[in-house]
Amino acid sequence: MILCFLIISGFEDRHPLMWAAGICLKIAIFVLALHVSDVGRKFFLAAVSLALILAGASVPARMYHGGLEILVLVAWSATMLLVPVAILRKIGKEFKEEGVDLEVVLGALCAYLYIGAYFAFLYDVMATLSKSPFFAQPGADSKLNYLYFSFITLTTTGYGDISPAFGPGQMIAVTEAVIGQLYLVSVVAIVVSAYGKRKNSPSQV
Repeated sequence: MILCFLIISGFEDRHPLMWAAGICLKIAIFVLALHVSDVGRKFFLAAVSLALILAGASVPARMYHGGLEILVLVAWSATMLLVPVAILRKIGKEFKEEGVDLEVVLGALCAYLYIGAYFAFLYDVMATLSKSPFFAQPGADSKLNYLYFSFITLTTTGYGDISPAFGPGQMIAVTEAVIGQLYLVSVVAIVVSAYGKRKNSPSQV
């Protein structure tokens, strides 16, 4: 589902239907991630309600811009962070209690993909709020390039064909690169190395 979201969100600026599909997938991923992460019922209902409100508000915000658009984008930026936090919380709990199985490995990889998608969204938000192009290269600002730049930064590939135009964008890109490296050498490395080494349940002791 996250991979489908990446593909669709890369073309959101090409057609309104792609944008609507991206919003629907964003909500579906948000709900499913919180559900499988076993968060509390009250927290789940509150978070999902907030996400649905933001999804509804995204339509007029996209049409009329102004203060509503700023509020919705900032709120989405904060709300979307709940997904990787919930997934990593679940991974940590599973790791301590039962060890690592395929579900934990896939959870770690999903969190990694979501982090890349989140930073792409953040770059788009920064460009919208600053009312200036995010990239130094003329004409480079597009949903697809935000995703492309986010993942080459997250993986520290750094082709150098596009780059942020101003200081805040550069520092966010540096932050993403550091997170990407630390995530791979810590979370993913530990999870993969412990794969299959599940702890015995009390009934087996």
